[in-house]
Amino acid sequence: MEIDVSLDGAVASVVFERPGVLNAIAPDDLPRLAAALREAGEGSRAVIVRGAGGAFSAGDDLRATADLTPDEWRTVVEGFHDLTRVALSLDVPVIAAIDGVCIGGAFEFACSCDLRVASTRSRFACPEVGIGLVVSNASTVLLPRLCGAGFTSELMLTGRLIGAEEAAEHGLVNAVVEPEQVEERARALAEEIAARAPLAVRATKRLLVDPLRDAVDEAMARETEALVALCESADMREGFAAFREKRPASFSGA
Repeated sequence: MEIDVSLDGAVASVVFERPGVLNAIAPDDLPRLAAALREAGEGSRAVIVRGAGGAFSAGDDLRATADLTPDEWRTVVEGFHDLTRVALSLDVPVIAAIDGVCIGGAFEFACSCDLRVASTRSRFACPEVGIGLVVSNASTVLLPRLCGAGFTSELMLTGRLIGAEEAAEHGLVNAVVEPEQVEERARALAEEIAARAPLAVRATKRLLVDPLRDAVDEAMARETEALVALCESADMREGFAAFREKRPASFSGA
């Protein structure tokens, strides 16, 4: 994955791209993305994070994680969780500029950002139940905060794909624009924030995020244990095999 960090005025940008796989995130990419976010937060007043090439991210690279041991799988889950921890802990707001697919761990990470701008062709899903897994990134806490418990349950229990307009209706994104306007709209939001009193902006972010700290940590611990427990199940093996073979999965419940 190519990752670029840049600073333009008071606004930093983190742009990542992994062509050919819709910016799917491999295990080795996770610490690099977290480090890039930390770097972007230093000396800026707002951070924009986006995927290049017409996709935000397809989430976890299932081809790279299909045969991991439980300990290796735990490391991957913690890598995703670190992305969320960094986004929540940065002193400055983080804006996810989302074009195209935003799936699984990538969607769950985006929900830890302070604001989200989507394109009209954006698609969102928590598809884990379709491959024998559960969600991560403290999304069992963060998604209900954005869209309510009922819609969160629908997304997580069905794994269905939703479009940008439906996401906006339920509060998952702050704005929906044409694909060519996503970066511009995110930039406008970032500059609007950067023009405000920086100490007050930082204090406001802390007031919004700090009450979630214990709940986020506890959710991540529960999600990690659930994911590790499932990683050797017959359902997960079938889910990953069906993904690789591009066929419907047939689950046994074992």
